[in-house]
Amino acid sequence: MNETNFLYWFEHRLLPNLAEPSIIVMDNASYHSTVVNKMPTTASKIADIQEWFKKNGIQYDDTLLKTQLLNIVRLNMPQPVYKADVLAEEHGHCVLHLPPYHYIFNPIEHIWGITKSYYRDHVGTDGNSTEKSIAMWKEALGKATPEIWAKTVQHTEKEIQRWWDREVAFNHEDIPPLILNLDQDDSDYEDLSD
Repeated sequence: MNETNFLYWFEHRLLPNLAEPSIIVMDNASYHSTVVNKMPTTASKIADIQEWFKKNGIQYDDTLLKTQLLNIVRLNMPQPVYKADVLAEEHGHCVLHLPPYHYIFNPIEHIWGITKSYYRDHVGTDGNSTEKSIAMWKEALGKATPEIWAKTVQHTEKEIQRWWDREVAFNHEDIPPLILNLDQDDSDYEDLSD
């Protein structure tokens, strides 16, 4: 999957077929996270950085060096706006981005696991032709019934609630402060090396 294919599918296949308003849950795959107004980086040319300033109404001095311009960029860094979010909003929907590495909050990951396991366990049992592999994928995808989806969503909701309850119950004041004395020298720690 890449950005072009995903955004085409998202805009022309998914969005027109959703009942309004819908919440679309996305992980942080790179093609889900394409930004509308890309930030300049160290690889950007000075002219591109200056153009970014102009587009964003940011004043700058033409005589500044690239590193100085990039410091101004960092000071004026806007929240990222994702192309998929903009498209969803134009169609009356909302995108909810999952935190990185929290696949357990995404029911489709569980569904994908079910279908892949079924496919892996059954593919090749009646031959290895392309047609039989495709037929096995269709059979595997058929295992994701509405009932399985409902159970998976319920499980995911419980998991999210469990994590939320754990976070809310955690008392951040119970963590003792970490105090470093920067005036000490290394000799204060010599007895610890034994």
